[in-house]
This record gives sequence, structure tokens and C-alpha cells, in this order.
Amino acid sequence: MTDEQIPYSDVVSPRGIPVDQLVSVLQKEIRRSNVDNAVLAAYEMISTSSEVATHLWQRLALIAVEDVGLGEPMAPLLIECLRRNFDATPGGDTMMAVHAVRYLALARKDRTSSEHADLVVTKVERGELVVNVPDYALCVHTRAGRRMGRGLSQWWANGALVNDESGTADHSYREELIALHREGS
Repeated sequence: MTDEQIPYSDVVSPRGIPVDQLVSVLQKEIRRSNVDNAVLAAYEMISTSSEVATHLWQRLALIAVEDVGLGEPMAPLLIECLRRNFDATPGGDTMMAVHAVRYLALARKDRTSSEHADLVVTKVERGELVVNVPDYALCVHTRAGRRMGRGLSQWWANGALVNDESGTADHSYREELIALHREGS
């Protein structure tokens, strides 16, 4: 990446801080749970321009997935809600952004979705990885499955199975559906 390709590298905040550095401070400080400096970076971004404030919210949405991830899986929803509230106030409501940054900085972190995504992209693009289509995926919902004669009976008996199922799952509906589809076959 060249200097010209770095977003906001040519924009500075009202207090003279390059915005690309503010973005980096924001994300690194949230990763390290350094709340105060992360909040300062966010405020500096908001006070730069509405365009940079929009970029702040885009970064916070990314951080909610990339850095917080499964540590707090509902984080993206909260960030989106706070962004909407920020946008609903003329000029934005700084408190919404501060709350979002504090929440992300104090949240449990889990970067494994980011790591998994980067690994898959790297391996697929190198030609080292390709999707495996297991036999159970060839069901009534695919052309290949239909050509194999698979219908809803096979789907309910095999294609609809789940792993890591709740211990309280009641399969009486599924069993009745399987019986009904077998009768209709």
C-alpha cells in the first residue's frame, strides 16, 4: 500500500493530528482496553468533520467484529444502534460515540473471526483450499439433490440435522414430518 492509498492520511484534525493516525490509535487502544485514549481519538475524529465521523462509525462496526468478535457476539448490533442514535441528532451526539468506544474497549476480545477470515482468503487465493460439498448437502434444495431423487423425506431425516443441539430439543414435530413425507413418497 502506498501513502496515497492510506485513507485520511492527508486529513488532519482541528488539533493537528493526522486522521489516519487517529484511526490507528482508536483501534489499537480499543484492542488493548485503553479506554481514555480511545475515547480521545474518537472525539478528535468526530470534531474533524462529518465525513470523518462517519468513518469513525465504520471503524467501530469493524472493530466490533474484528477485535471483539465472539467475545461479545452482540456488539455489532449495539454499535449499529448507537450509530443510528448518533445520526438522529443534528451534528451527532458525542455521548453515543463515547459509549460505543467505551463498550468496545471494555468488552472481552476474540479476534478469531478475523484470523479465520484472513486464513481462508489467503488459502483460497493461493489455490490451497476449496469448498467441500458433502453428500448431505445434496438435498431437495439443490439441483443435484433433486436429480438424485432426494425429497423432503431425505431432507428431514438427514439434511436438517444439527450438531451442538440444545439438550431440551423436542423432535416430535420432525418425527411427524418424516413420517408424513414417507407416506407421501
